[in-house]
Parts: sequence; structure tokens; C-alpha cells
Amino acid sequence: MNTHALARLAPLVLLAACSSPPAPLPQHVATLPAPHVGAEARTQALAERARGSTAELLLIGDSITEGWETAGAAVWARSLAPRGAVNLGVSGDQTQHVLQRLQSGVYDALPARVVVLMIGTNNTGNGQAPELVADGVAAVVRECRSRWPAARVMLLAIFPRGDAPDDPLRANNAAVNRLLFARVAGLGRVAWLDFGAVFLREDGTLRRDLMPDALHLSEAGYELWADSMGATLARLRSP
Repeated sequence: MNTHALARLAPLVLLAACSSPPAPLPQHVATLPAPHVGAEARTQALAERARGSTAELLLIGDSITEGWETAGAAVWARSLAPRGAVNLGVSGDQTQHVLQRLQSGVYDALPARVVVLMIGTNNTGNGQAPELVADGVAAVVRECRSRWPAARVMLLAIFPRGDAPDDPLRANNAAVNRLLFARVAGLGRVAWLDFGAVFLREDGTLRRDLMPDALHLSEAGYELWADSMGATLARLRSP
């Protein structure tokens, strides 16, 4: 059985509750909060969206998450809107941008029960080393747990990108994913979910019908995303 088939068989790891506070993360470009210059309009729109919202399911990420409002809009209406979801994705976001937005407090009033997080592909795309990106993602996870201590975080492995298995950006994202378990191990109320193999052919090449530009999803890609996390969402939202 190839590795892609194996990934489909065991995509979920629930991480145990920690018995002591995690060690501080190193401070560098991916872990130091920074405003997202050029995304001011979207940032303001999301602050207004969050104000007074009763959403219990938050989706945080970059353009792939924001794309639920375009290519994924029909799937969102069927699969996530009925769950009381709110889309907080910002095109071009990196981990440091998410940290800044979370620490600004604009989302604090949201009564989150589950936070779905996928972030990091823009960090690798900007040349940051996998170790730094994994630190940045871990910092965002910790911030989400701090902001919503009663919520559960579903941390998604960064989706594959690039047509071929040996594409450098694909390799860097895969390296981040391998590091992430160690970065968040011991953090309570966090679930790790990796279903990236559903976007690949058996030989590891990317399915362009699902990712037309080898990065962003088509409507069919969003359908697979919704299906792949549906059962886990149901478990995480149970008391």
C-alpha cells in the first residue's frame, strides 16, 4: 500500500492534554505578530463580521480558506453554514499576520467551540525554513487556545502544492507538516488532521481538477475538504 493510501486510513491524531505549560517558542519572523500590509480592507471586513456574531465554528487561514467565499461558496452553504461557521481567512496571510489579528482582540467575543486552522503555505512560499514555519503555526495554535480556552482546535496539515511530489514548495510544506506534531504535542484540546492525499493521484502528482493552479481549490476540491473533516467536526463539537 502506498503512502497516499495510508494517509487516507489514519488521518486523525488527537493530542493528549498537557500536564505543564509548553516551553516558549523562539522569536523570529514567523512567531512575531505583524500587520498584514495590503490586507487592511479584508481585515476590517472580518472585524465587522465578527462583531456581534454568534458563530461557534471558526475557519482561520489564508486565501485557501478565504476561497470558501468564491469557488467554495456553494459547498459552504451546504456543509458549513448550517453548522454556524464564520470564515476568517485572509488571502496572503502568514502565521505572523494571524497572530497579530488574534492578539488585537477583534475576534475575542466570538463564542467559538471549534477553530479550524490551516496556515503556513505563504510562509514557505516566501522562503521561510520549515522549522520556522512550524514554530509559527504552533504559535497560532497556542494563541487560539488562549483566546478560546474552552474551544477545540482542529489543526489541518498544510495542503500539498505544486504538480510533482518533488516540487520544492511541496517538499517544504510536507516538512512543516512532519514537524507540527512535535510542536503541538502535549497541547490539550487540539486535533491534528491530514487529508492532503485526497488531492493527489496515486503517483503523488496533484489533481488539477481539484487544484487548478496547483495551490487553490476548485469547487470539487472544497467538496473534498468538507467531506474529509465532517466526521471530525461532529466529534469535536460534541460535549
